[in-house]
Amino acid sequence: MAIKAKREMSKDDILNDILAHTAKSKLDQFIREYAHDNENFQAFFMEKFSPKPKSNSRMKPQEDYMKTIQKAFINSGIKSYSRYGNRIEDFGFDACAVSEKLEHLLEKAHYNIRHDNREEAICIAQKLIETIPDYWDEGFDYECLVPEVYDKAIDLLEEMLNEKLSNDQVESIFSWYEKVIGDKKHEYVGQNTSLEVLEKYFVSDAVGGFDRVLRIIDRRIANAGDYEQERAVLDKIYLLVENDREEDADQTIGEFLFYPEVRKIKLKRMLAENRYDQAIELLQEGIVIARKKKETGIESEWLQQLLFVYKQLNNSKKVLEITKKLFVQGTEQRTCYKSLKKITPKAEWHEMLSWILQNLSEKGFYSSIELKADIFIEHQMWDDLWQLCLRRGIEFLRQYEKHLLPRYEKEILSVYLKYVQQQASITDKKAYIIVANMLNRMKSFDGGPALVGQLVNQYRHIYKRRIYMMKELDSVKL
Repeated sequence: MAIKAKREMSKDDILNDILAHTAKSKLDQFIREYAHDNENFQAFFMEKFSPKPKSNSRMKPQEDYMKTIQKAFINSGIKSYSRYGNRIEDFGFDACAVSEKLEHLLEKAHYNIRHDNREEAICIAQKLIETIPDYWDEGFDYECLVPEVYDKAIDLLEEMLNEKLSNDQVESIFSWYEKVIGDKKHEYVGQNTSLEVLEKYFVSDAVGGFDRVLRIIDRRIANAGDYEQERAVLDKIYLLVENDREEDADQTIGEFLFYPEVRKIKLKRMLAENRYDQAIELLQEGIVIARKKKETGIESEWLQQLLFVYKQLNNSKKVLEITKKLFVQGTEQRTCYKSLKKITPKAEWHEMLSWILQNLSEKGFYSSIELKADIFIEHQMWDDLWQLCLRRGIEFLRQYEKHLLPRYEKEILSVYLKYVQQQASITDKKAYIIVANMLNRMKSFDGGPALVGQLVNQYRHIYKRRIYMMKELDSVKL
């Protein structure tokens, strides 16, 4: 077979052929070694490939970052297959794969910062913030991996603003912020931060920021729901205070006093100035609002503040009244009990104790029931403690057994016997363990060893086919 004559290759053809068949690692090694020994080549290479801006003029972004982010979602679709292995459709996205691709963009932003190309880094962060909300769906990202990238992009902008960018760069970010902040798609993406954290960097006179930020916040207040509106109102108050606009701040506080956090600001000022009468009025209004909204936690908070005020005024009658209200609400009942005991006149304590026990619900928190038991012990009300334990069940009885043993040993043993008989009838490994543990406990009672021996023999005969029960009974030493 004749060999065709070799076509003479040009230098470009030879170079392309060599590059196509040379491992990247070898090329990397060659560039490093050659640049190390040849300063001219190193300077040319750095000039050619460094991301550092070549001039002061705004250059085009190095790539279409919005399209890159879109592809990260689209190309990471979860594939659905038929039972025969045929792909039917793509749906959703693989959150882990998407976050890895977006993290690569963040690293590229940091790479540009290291080489003084903050314009490119700003562009990357902005495109991540703009585009992620359009494609992210929490239904495909339970661990919120993608929102972490969104948060990091905001953090990156904040870090750069902290570094005191040029006025032009700050203005560029500010103008962008004014456009995107009103979009509701940003409300539920951030996990640990929000876009609003950037506002404080735009207030400087250099970019005429105060009035512009104020307009943005007013727009947020006008368009937001309750939770977001409260946040925006607080941002406005802090902005006004920090810029010595006290009168405007007071006006805003008065307008939005129905928000608890706003009311707290006014309350703090009143307490600092010892304006206790006004503070009482403010708190009482807050309590009325909280009751209408059925916000028990807020109501309790206002009551605690009211209690503090009356303590400052040494108004013992009001202190007693509010402490009783907090007790009924279930707010720190043990602390309230100690306070009531301390401030109630000795002659009135018996009546107060009856009131306390009546208002300790056995259907409420477990801590309330435990407090009731401890009060019975403190006042040696043994019959009441015994009846409470019978109502609450076996575990509660075991918890307070040591206090009742001197007076109710036979009765406790009878309750334990009934319980162990009931557990022994259950075919379950956990029940077998309970039976063995309870039998060992019963041995310490008067007449217990004989009763336990009788029960063990009975169970070994009746339940002899229950292998696991027999093993547990081996742990009951007679």
